[in-house]
Amino acid sequence: MAHPRKADVLVADAEPFARAGLVQLIHSHAELRICGEVETLPSARDWCARLQPRVLVLDAGLGEICSFIKDLPQWRRETRVVVMTRLDGAFSTHRAFQAGACGYVTRRDPVVGVIGAVLAAVQGLRFAGPQARDVLLEKMACGTVEFRSLEDTARSILSARELEVYRLIGHGESTRNVAERLGLSVKTVETHRER
Repeated sequence: MAHPRKADVLVADAEPFARAGLVQLIHSHAELRICGEVETLPSARDWCARLQPRVLVLDAGLGEICSFIKDLPQWRRETRVVVMTRLDGAFSTHRAFQAGACGYVTRRDPVVGVIGAVLAAVQGLRFAGPQARDVLLEKMACGTVEFRSLEDTARSILSARELEVYRLIGHGESTRNVAERLGLSVKTVETHRER
């Protein structure tokens, strides 16, 4: 009996440890194959164009990923995106799906949730990991799902410094560049970025 061809997956994650774990997890699945791993959005774009992966697992911490996802069909229409993030709020989930992501999982989701998102993306299906799904369902049940504009949300929950860091990262600046530009330590910028 012939074995079906494995789906190629590209992993784009800035954190080497997290990237190594994702690569190992995906590589161990019988239906998936790692075709590459990168740590920046420009590298992800280049590798998507060159390797033509079926799925791109994309770290939300790499910068303005929603613009990247929206632009992806211009140079690689068949690649589906699964967003991997620390955020599990209804707004960030909605924003990723609205940009064109097939999947949304958090770093706290169980392994089966991450693999489930990648397998769903291979089939072109949408998938929200357990953390994001629970938040969305709770907000829907309470009637409190509210999708404000990104700027309104940022202004209402971030300090002035956090908003400044947020805007620079949104323009594609790396954590190190933001730190140098604002005269902050990289650790401080990472803390603001996490918030």
